[in-house]
Amino acid sequence: MKKSYLLNVLMLCCALFVCTSTWAKAENDQTPATTEGTAQTNDGDLTQKVNKLLSLLPKFSGYIQTGYNWGDKNGDNRSSFQLKRMRLIIDKQVSKTFDFRAQLECFSGSTDGTAYSKKVITVMDAFINAHITKGLHFRAGQYYLPLGFENYDISPATLETVDFSNICYRMVCRNAVSTPNLIDYGRDLGIMAYGDFLPSKDKKFNYLSYQVSLSNGYLPTLNDDNKSKDIIGRITVRPIEKLRIIGCYNWGEYKQLNAGQVVGNYQAMNRVITGAWYYDPNGLDLRAEYGHIKSDDADVDEDGFYFLAAYKIGKFLPVARFDMYRDKTNKTSANNKDNYLIGCTYEPIKDVKFQVNYILSDYTDKVDKGTGNSLQIMCLLKF
Repeated sequence: MKKSYLLNVLMLCCALFVCTSTWAKAENDQTPATTEGTAQTNDGDLTQKVNKLLSLLPKFSGYIQTGYNWGDKNGDNRSSFQLKRMRLIIDKQVSKTFDFRAQLECFSGSTDGTAYSKKVITVMDAFINAHITKGLHFRAGQYYLPLGFENYDISPATLETVDFSNICYRMVCRNAVSTPNLIDYGRDLGIMAYGDFLPSKDKKFNYLSYQVSLSNGYLPTLNDDNKSKDIIGRITVRPIEKLRIIGCYNWGEYKQLNAGQVVGNYQAMNRVITGAWYYDPNGLDLRAEYGHIKSDDADVDEDGFYFLAAYKIGKFLPVARFDMYRDKTNKTSANNKDNYLIGCTYEPIKDVKFQVNYILSDYTDKVDKGTGNSLQIMCLLKF
């Protein structure tokens, strides 16, 4: 990161130096007889040089999401202002074949009740793309895994609700065998091939897309803790432009700990996610996904399902979502519940949106918590 920072500073200094030198040269060469046409030519040359230098710099973007979250004792059990996310995204087109992306989480704080810890920067994505043909691209580094719609096709900046579904949080962003209590953000280190086939007659979309990923199957930015690798395959079929149907499968073997002791280095687990999404950016938005994770050796057996409906009305996006999750091996877990969400997003201007979500949580009988209520009020600003 230091090298990248120094390189950006160096290029910026070079740009300022060239701009200043060019401007000074233009002023020194100017005489009272200089015509308007000559002045315009000098200005045009300067603009071209500046644009050329700026094209060498990467593109910076990102977003900030902040607001307020309230929940009763059976909901989120909190009343707090929140800084949910602050992301910085760096993109660079190196050539027609190669480009790269880096996404950084610029703030992350946590407490265990006795101490507070803060990570100033967390690496979310850091990968290189190689574009060979329309049907074959490669990605290497740390990237978001091709599991489900929410983890691969949607970001917090484009999500219709404040938070993702339990399928995304508990199935994709968590390994139920090796790190059941940690969030890995659905990222992993590896290599992936992907591409599109069968373009439509008007070339607006492709009927078939695929992703095949080979990754560590462990926590982001860390070396693998065993010699086995995760294999993930995903197929997307688009029978019409606005409808996508996916099937995703993940097989992996993971290290399992029990009270700090290794009880198995290669405990197998499978993840299956399938879903359909009809999306009209100026109208109807319907999405449903079903997920299942299973491991006989590690005693993992979980199911999830959600259905979301939204409709764009001018600057408003009313939304409703049903979200179900069941842990069949731990039936008293508070994760066994149905969430009913209603909300609305208001986007007064481009890149600024306000979201209000109310969630009613209905727990299963064996959890013995009844129902819970939560309210989220968030503002998201993209730059």
